[in-house]
Amino acid sequence: MALGGDWMATRGSVLADSPRAQALRTLLTSADFSFANLEVVAADWQGHPVRDPLGSTLATGARVLDDLRDAGIDMVSFANNHALDMGTEGLLAQLRELRSRGLAVAGAGPELTSARMPAYVDRPGGSAALIACTASFGPGQEAAATGLQLPGRPGVSPLRHQQVLEVTEEQLAVLRRIDRETGLAAQRAGIVAMIGSDPWSAEADPFPFLGGLFRAAAAPGLRTSVDEQDLAGILLWVREARQRSDLVVVSVHSHESGPSPLEPAAFLRAFAHAAIEAGADMVVGHGPHRLRGIEVHRGRPIFYSLGNLVSQIELTQRLPAEDYAKVPSGRPLSPFGFFNARSLADTRGFATGREYWETVVPVVTAAAPAAADGRYRPSVVELHPVTLGFGLPTHRRGRPACAAPEDGRRILAELAELSAGYGTVLELAEGPTGPIGRLPLS
Repeated sequence: MALGGDWMATRGSVLADSPRAQALRTLLTSADFSFANLEVVAADWQGHPVRDPLGSTLATGARVLDDLRDAGIDMVSFANNHALDMGTEGLLAQLRELRSRGLAVAGAGPELTSARMPAYVDRPGGSAALIACTASFGPGQEAAATGLQLPGRPGVSPLRHQQVLEVTEEQLAVLRRIDRETGLAAQRAGIVAMIGSDPWSAEADPFPFLGGLFRAAAAPGLRTSVDEQDLAGILLWVREARQRSDLVVVSVHSHESGPSPLEPAAFLRAFAHAAIEAGADMVVGHGPHRLRGIEVHRGRPIFYSLGNLVSQIELTQRLPAEDYAKVPSGRPLSPFGFFNARSLADTRGFATGREYWETVVPVVTAAAPAAADGRYRPSVVELHPVTLGFGLPTHRRGRPACAAPEDGRRILAELAELSAGYGTVLELAEGPTGPIGRLPLS
């Protein structure tokens, strides 16, 4: 099984005719199964744009899905923070476009159960299941269950979490005083009367303040924990897939980080461990648009972020008025004008960081089923370094190719360093186009 990160194609022909790009095509198409996270609404702009206060609308024509299929990708997650950029109508149109091309898609649906359920792909040698979810999404973008009187809401499979800021007793007392003396507490009197309880009382633990949750501790810090209801809802389908397929892949989209952008949030690591323990053969993370480390838990790999496999955000052809309003201009802007203004002519943002334009494609090989349980077991991971054209003009970068040997060695060395904190040791081997990483699992 070949695994890719975020696929954000907006123009097409993402695999060029160079030998290294075609080597990547061969890698993806020769695998029994190939996966990517589809982070663009490619449904011919059906629907209506939903306001994104930070990013920009990522939508394009449906034809880019043909490139996805032609590159060998047959399993995609559509659980991410861009899945509803064109509203529920756009999300449902995207699902129709994917399925009409025979692509298995998980992580989004017309209601919660459909969004949670696995997608299956069958091959002569065996089968694979994909369960997908996202921790990063806007309010109301999570799919909702069907009720007794009303239908459910289309959306993504959510992995909610709680974030608590730990502060000293003195700091917490200051926050409570600010809450009282600024009049915020008085403004809530009507709400407290209606709900019949006071979540902001002196005994509240954690204490809610300006959208955050605060708790007294010996020293300041940040703690995150996974939502138990979402965890149970996702693991139900992991266990189901374990009984109905040879391989089980769990995809999770998360922009949230730990103490640094290179580390996953604590809740994400706990979720990944729980998914493996419930029967997943691998957990594939993506979201921060850069590589994070690899952990092996109970003999199975967790990729905390595979970065970008295709990144053509800046070639988006249509944007809503609300996006244009985010950058100062005395005249109407074109799409290029918007992205150029936002990046200050490529002097800030993604264009300046090499880490956003390189990744690895892991290929996980599973050994034949053991006689005892009939279950395939991942036996080795090969890590193929990939570059996306850092430093090239906007219209040429973002398309992946197998890395040249010098770049490949550097990417693998950096990934080895990121993984060392989990006790993961990568071996260096020689592949058809240069060095590759190797991670034995048994």
